[in-house]
Amino acid sequence: MSKDTDVEQAVKPETGVVQVQPAIPEEEPQVTTPTTVSTTTTVIAVTNGEKPLEVTPPSGAPATPATAEQPATTIAGIELATPTAAIPSPSSTGSGKANMDPALINFKVLYVLTQLCGLTMIVLVGTWIGQHFGGLGGTSNPGLEFNWHPLFMTIGFIYLYGNSILIYRGFRTTRKKTLKLTHAGIHIAAFILTVIALKTVFDSHNLASPPIPNMYSLHSWLGLSAVIIFSLQYVAGFVAFLAPGLRENYRIAMMPLHIYFGLFGFVLAIASALMGITEKAIFAIKNPAYSTLPPAGVLANVIGVLYVVFGALVVYLATEPAYKRKPIPEDTALLNSSSANE
Repeated sequence: MSKDTDVEQAVKPETGVVQVQPAIPEEEPQVTTPTTVSTTTTVIAVTNGEKPLEVTPPSGAPATPATAEQPATTIAGIELATPTAAIPSPSSTGSGKANMDPALINFKVLYVLTQLCGLTMIVLVGTWIGQHFGGLGGTSNPGLEFNWHPLFMTIGFIYLYGNSILIYRGFRTTRKKTLKLTHAGIHIAAFILTVIALKTVFDSHNLASPPIPNMYSLHSWLGLSAVIIFSLQYVAGFVAFLAPGLRENYRIAMMPLHIYFGLFGFVLAIASALMGITEKAIFAIKNPAYSTLPPAGVLANVIGVLYVVFGALVVYLATEPAYKRKPIPEDTALLNSSSANE
């Protein structure tokens, strides 16, 4: 090769790798001179798996900035590729990916709004009963004993029922076994409050003077139907998903029915509550009458609107596919353990 060539090629026979190195004249010793001229390291692309070779141009050669769009350079018939810096994207880091998910952010906002709506609903029912209907009482005063009915139905059959539906999506990082037990526990609390509420309404009718007939209104029909569906749902869910011994394929077949009738019972409870609060307002708000929209009537209407908003939020959060809880490793281990025991 000519002396004017700045680089020479050397081929290793055992690897077939091309090495490019600066040509150093034999008659003159190499002297290193400090220079302020910037140099650019160029990488030769090697396709046989060997480490890329680096070539540093002489100090007198013009420096070429490395950019993402820079074309390959050819020296002595060898194509040289300019390296580009890899910039990691935010999604590739993995940190905070779940928190940055827009769907999860929307869920958290709506979930908090649902809780605020439900708690406000309970407070307003208590205020409505305390300020406009004399508060709470026992069997000695059937009129005041009745007031336990709307309060406990709101707490148990609406608020707790709705939260038991959302428990899997609201606490998505908790183990599924823990969520199952919590789901069943909330249902038990809702069932106890519902039974007390039913007892108070029957007592207030039977102990009144004269007695008031039971189960004659559409509110009572739909309300009792919702309670029956709720109770059957609990028994079926306990046998299918908590009690041991049932095959996994039966549980999978039961899940869509469990979800559907759970939501159906909840919507039926909301509808029954709307009828009940309207019935109470018509019969109990006398002076001034409900038709004149007094403060008690306005408060009753606001409570009814909150019933609807709370129910709509619960159904939406429970049915939106983007908010579905993703299994965690503990769930897989639990499933494998259950399959092995069957």
